[in-house]
Amino acid sequence: MIRNHLRHIHDSVDERSLPIRAAITLAAIVSVPLFGTAVRSLGSWLGLGRLVLPLLVLAHVPAVVALICVWSIGCDVCRTEGKT
Repeated sequence: MIRNHLRHIHDSVDERSLPIRAAITLAAIVSVPLFGTAVRSLGSWLGLGRLVLPLLVLAHVPAVVALICVWSIGCDVCRTEGKT
């Protein structure tokens, strides 16, 4: 199931133009610390203690999206340079 989701994200990212992929990457990288801080704040406000860990894992999903975007951009750059 996770593989299907990753494949869907990868295919969706590959369909976008290079500037859009760069913008997605930048937004995902910027959102990681924001989500992490928000989850920690929410967890301490609600007194969740160790239950915050699964939420922190979910907060790092944008990092995975950023890696997929960087991979996609890199593949396009390598394919373009190979054609010249």
